Amino acid sequence: FANTIYLFDCDGRVVHEWSSARNCFCCYLLKNLLRDGSDANFAPNFRTGGSAGYVEEVTWDGELVWSFDHSPYNDNLTHHDLEPLPNGNVLIMSWEKKTKKECEDAGRRPELIEEGEVWDTVILELKPDGEGGADVVWRWSLWDHSVQDYDSSLSNYVANIRDHSESFDLNFCITGGIAGARDESLLFSGVPPEKLMHAGIKSLRGGKDWLHSNSVAFDCVRDQVIISLNAVSEVIIVDHSTTIAESQGHSGGRYGRGGDILYRWGNPQTFQAGSRMEQKLFNQHSVHFLRDVPGDGHLLVFNNGKQPQRKWSSIDEIELPETEPNSGVYIAHKKKKTFGPSAPIWSFGPKANHQNSFYCTHISGVQRLPNGNNLITMGPQGILTEVTPDGEEVWRYASPVCKVGADSACSSVVSFVRQGEHRPSEGRFSLFRVQRYAPDFPAFEGKGLGQVVGRYLEA
Repeated sequence: FANTIYLFDCDGRVVHEWSSARNCFCCYLLKNLLRDGSDANFAPNFRTGGSAGYVEEVTWDGELVWSFDHSPYNDNLTHHDLEPLPNGNVLIMSWEKKTKKECEDAGRRPELIEEGEVWDTVILELKPDGEGGADVVWRWSLWDHSVQDYDSSLSNYVANIRDHSESFDLNFCITGGIAGARDESLLFSGVPPEKLMHAGIKSLRGGKDWLHSNSVAFDCVRDQVIISLNAVSEVIIVDHSTTIAESQGHSGGRYGRGGDILYRWGNPQTFQAGSRMEQKLFNQHSVHFLRDVPGDGHLLVFNNGKQPQRKWSSIDEIELPETEPNSGVYIAHKKKKTFGPSAPIWSFGPKANHQNSFYCTHISGVQRLPNGNNLITMGPQGILTEVTPDGEEVWRYASPVCKVGADSACSSVVSFVRQGEHRPSEGRFSLFRVQRYAPDFPAFEGKGLGQVVGRYLEA
């Protein structure tokens, strides 16, 4: 919550907490605590949802172990998500600014550079250097794997986008950008321009944050990385076994295809292989591989939905179409060029106006628990709920932390609302994503948490 991270038990009692000099967006508890930090006030070029800039690991007692940043934040900024790796390294997401000339030189249509720049999606792997910092030891860029059918004089030109599922169409943009992707009703004729601007639509042609990538996850069995492209409603998988040089090209690595897209799912419109009727994902968050829990090897994703066509959210489990289980070699439809499945293998989230239906316009997440239940973060509402595979709710927690005031100011008023009491309409209870840890989690060893009687935030 803002610049404080709380560890609380299932009764809602705080058993430990960490403070930070920066507002935190996401964190992961390992032996130590891995977290990001917002330097948005020092990064005016990257003012948008999810912006961070700073990554650090701190001990149980809050002492700094190492940190990494992109300062002075002129051309790059970390954002949204982190992914701890088994070897102690960390995957982070970074925006990289492409100038108008760089965009034009790559075949971006001039009318799609309305804001004078475009942000690339970059994934970096950080290795702590043992001296308080971290080095970049792996890098993947979507820009390196883009194609276009606009300028035939360029090397990334292709005559038929549909034949190149391994690359991303540099000129595929959602009208109205992020805001338009989440609420198409804002784009209907008759809506005055000032209302569009108020809703966050700064560009009718996608804007500089045209993809709004918002989560990254790693699979240690396949050695692959999955990335969520929120604005275009698609998830993509790439090979992590490559070198930095191989990741820029189309050969090398475990799968022999360099940094090319190995699998993509959610919206076949992105490479002209289908219509909106075949779209499966809608502004999704929190996509990740399942390991050591029921559904091992599958994907799990929070499918947010959109207005007005799909005004409900769902938790979707995806069985990957592989030649062999866990092979990491994916089967595409020979004629359509798209990847399966045609539908999730499991889903929770009744349609709008049905019992237990819920709708989260943005943020939010899900975690599969060892018992097969799913811990759901309803982000905008600040509500956590645990549901069984049959959709029965067995636990619920409503965040009592209410933030009132300027969005970016650390001095905003933070108040607390008791469980069950009416929440004030002017406050924000937003949560990005919450993780649950078992009582025998290694970070808890020797901490005596079993003897700790925590306090309630509302007290």
